Amino acid sequence: MLRVDMEVGSPTEVRADLLALAVGPDETASLAEIDRRLRGRLGAALRARRFGGKEGEAVVCEAADELEVRYVLVVGCGGASEPSVWYKFAQAALTRAPELGATRIAVSVPAARRRAEVVEAIAEGFILGAYTFDHLKSAPASTAGVRQVAVLVPAREPELETAVAAARAGARATSYARDLVNLPAAIATPTYLAREARRIARDQRLRVRVLTGPGLRRARMGAILGVSQGSDQPPCFIELVYTPRRRRPGGPCVALAGKGITFDSGGLSLKPAESMQVQKRDMAGAAAVLGAMSVVRTLGVAVEVRGYVAAAENMPGSGALKPGDVVRAANGKSIEVLNTDAEGRLVLADALSYASARKPDVLIDLATLTAAVRTALGSRCAAIMATDADLARDLIAAGRACGENLWELPLIADYRGELDSLVADLKNIGDGAGAGTIIGGLFLREFVTAPAWAHIDFSSTVVTDKPLPAHPRGATGFGVRTLLRYLRRL
Repeated sequence: MLRVDMEVGSPTEVRADLLALAVGPDETASLAEIDRRLRGRLGAALRARRFGGKEGEAVVCEAADELEVRYVLVVGCGGASEPSVWYKFAQAALTRAPELGATRIAVSVPAARRRAEVVEAIAEGFILGAYTFDHLKSAPASTAGVRQVAVLVPAREPELETAVAAARAGARATSYARDLVNLPAAIATPTYLAREARRIARDQRLRVRVLTGPGLRRARMGAILGVSQGSDQPPCFIELVYTPRRRRPGGPCVALAGKGITFDSGGLSLKPAESMQVQKRDMAGAAAVLGAMSVVRTLGVAVEVRGYVAAAENMPGSGALKPGDVVRAANGKSIEVLNTDAEGRLVLADALSYASARKPDVLIDLATLTAAVRTALGSRCAAIMATDADLARDLIAAGRACGENLWELPLIADYRGELDSLVADLKNIGDGAGAGTIIGGLFLREFVTAPAWAHIDFSSTVVTDKPLPAHPRGATGFGVRTLLRYLRRL
């Protein structure tokens, strides 16, 4: 992982290969001392490019012998301070660094914008933008890239140091979730996730419990057992519990649940070949939960947090569920399975039932549940449905603070009738009349008794096909930083 540190110093004194300066439309005066040291060459370059500080503008100037850096990069950042601005700033520097042979970058922002949330976003932007997944390649990617980034400040400020530390932890957790999603399904099996949970428990001093075959039967988790019937990979249910050393008085107990379908062929309702190519990502909900739990103590979260992962593989083996079969979830409700490709909601039915029985104050689940969410919201936004308006608002705000967009969809009660079954308490799909994402949320609500519940359907955002600032191609780790920002604010 790219190293990002805070460093006391000034842009005119720092030693680095590249000095990256963020400048808005009304902030070009902050460049006066640098320009004076460069004998006016920087100002001339800015004028030649008609640099005005708008987003997307960038000018490079060679520093020669006048500074302790080889190049100065001025990046326009506009007047806003949204996370995307700083992710683009980091990406501009990361993109230019290899061209200039830079391995150490020093970064400076105008004093008026040097706030904790800005510093955190910049640090995240560099670390996440430099992420690579080359574990399985014969020849790893070039190591000639950036190795260190120094965020310059005039003096030590505890709030900013905390922000950089939080960025490092959040980016590490996000990178870990990306790794899990990027791994082939032959490696990232339910058993592999269970081993990872035990490792996380040791590292973060959490309580861990893993239920496999006999344990799942004793817990009456008929839904997850049913989904896994067609696979040789044994299913498992993972529970991680974090208890803070100093719990905030009156703070809520928060439960996180993640869908962990490590490969989804669709079962007997088989997916088309093209759709199946990306189905290793169907455990991204589990990856988000494990990612968050992997740093929960590092970040000093002040409330109890429980993480649940329902992990199984959905294959069309000889014992696979057949359309028309009925399974019974851990809360006793029977489910008629009319489409075996709607299996994520089945494993979550058990996870939400189990979590609810332990009476958390807040229950949040994340799942790549429906393809319909991408049709509704595109590839840069996930859906959230909630039974508590404050919880939905807080999660949306937490997502906005790290560039993860959430849009609330209503849980329309009139659609509940689509889940009525002739032979069971409910069926696992609607009537096909649309609103598939909302129908998925209504299904899950049947298994929740927690006072406040939110369901995040992020099939749309867990993978990106084109590189974006802070998001190289592949798994995005979406959800991890939203969860962590939410938990840190409790």
